[in-house]
Amino acid sequence: MDLIELNQFPSVAANSRATLVTDELMDKSVHALILERGGGAFTDAHISNLRVRLDGKDVVNGINGTQLVDLNEYDGITTVTNYTFFFFGDPTARTMRGQHLGDMDCSVYRKPLEIEVDIGAATTPTLKAYALTSVPKMQMGADFSAVEAAHFRHLRRSIIQPSAAVTRNTYGVSLGSAAGGRLRKLGFFHTNLTSVEFKKASFTKWDDISIALNNAIAQQFARVPQSGLYVLDRVVDGNQGEAETTADPDGKPWFMEIAVTTSAGDTITAFADMHSAWAMI
Repeated sequence: MDLIELNQFPSVAANSRATLVTDELMDKSVHALILERGGGAFTDAHISNLRVRLDGKDVVNGINGTQLVDLNEYDGITTVTNYTFFFFGDPTARTMRGQHLGDMDCSVYRKPLEIEVDIGAATTPTLKAYALTSVPKMQMGADFSAVEAAHFRHLRRSIIQPSAAVTRNTYGVSLGSAAGGRLRKLGFFHTNLTSVEFKKASFTKWDDISIALNNAIAQQFARVPQSGLYVLDRVVDGNQGEAETTADPDGKPWFMEIAVTTSAGDTITAFADMHSAWAMI
């Protein structure tokens, strides 16, 4: 893979938004975006929101630096001082195809990429952006189809807000504006969540699994459970083919139910980790 330093952010300051619009990635496949933080005190916790947009649609939005670190560390991706990573691909996948399936192929989407970083009370912050890139996916020799080349990883944010303790209450989680994507994971940032249930077409796929059991399973596949984060992981073994389809063979959306149990009221921030085409976001 190649490592490319992107153009400078025009303005970087504490308690402000740093914005970069770049067309430097056209005709490349983007495996990861890397933010290099510098200056004085500027940690992941000072990033209150990371937003990545492609042609007017959010690829990532509503996630802060601490949450992004937790999702990465759950996957087993090492946190490095002064660097924040967002992976489109999956460096923990079992195969080359799986590793690059979620890459954003900018030979398919020949549009500028917008990167916005909301910075809190950091001290004299500096910020640089880099991209890990490769050739277009269909040139990798991994037998990607045109449909697969058009799919890339994105995160969709939903809020679940039970006002008191609940038992197997069903809540809606956004999976995109059109059926056809694949659900890799659901990450729930919580305080009082105790278990999660998942049904698809009325069939139970995840049977009201407690935090303790969920963490035990994850650790058998070298995942690293994080405090305050429950991950319903459909690709826990690194096999991207096990991601849940969101549409049946006729293109109709599957009926999916997410039910949570909590010990008290909570505001749960849920991120759906998806592989989708731009039109499905």
